[in-house]
Amino acid sequence: MEKNNIVLTTENLSVSRLIHNLDKVELSLLNNKLKDIGLSNIQALVIIYLSDNINQEVFQKNLEKEFGVTNPTMTVSLKSMQAKGLIVKEKSKVDGRYYRLVLTTKGKNLYPKCISIYTEIDALHRTILSKEEIEFLSQILPKLTATLKEHID
Repeated sequence: MEKNNIVLTTENLSVSRLIHNLDKVELSLLNNKLKDIGLSNIQALVIIYLSDNINQEVFQKNLEKEFGVTNPTMTVSLKSMQAKGLIVKEKSKVDGRYYRLVLTTKGKNLYPKCISIYTEIDALHRTILSKEEIEFLSQILPKLTATLKEHID
């Protein structure tokens, strides 16, 4: 049988499949490294985000928007982080109806390890790709992301 379907052939993968395959491998690599410190990718990103925004009130909605995840996904991650003693919820100083997220000392102590893992993976990218290829990807991937978002109902 002749293979004409661009979605299923391995010889000529569609852009969507190439991006999907890269995303799966990248996420597997991150998760393998993060499991040593007991975190998921989202949890590590939350630690980095809260550390980098320590002087601002950060709410769950901020994180959902920043990382493009659903409310249920973020809720599960944050509950797990609370159970591990990495974050606490405190009433907002601005609006007492809301709870801001704050890193505990234990959560703050994981920040250098989280940054180190992402830095290590970025360094690996830089050994594989030339400076020009990285610049090209830095231009084209946000363009693809923004344009495709426009087509989401």
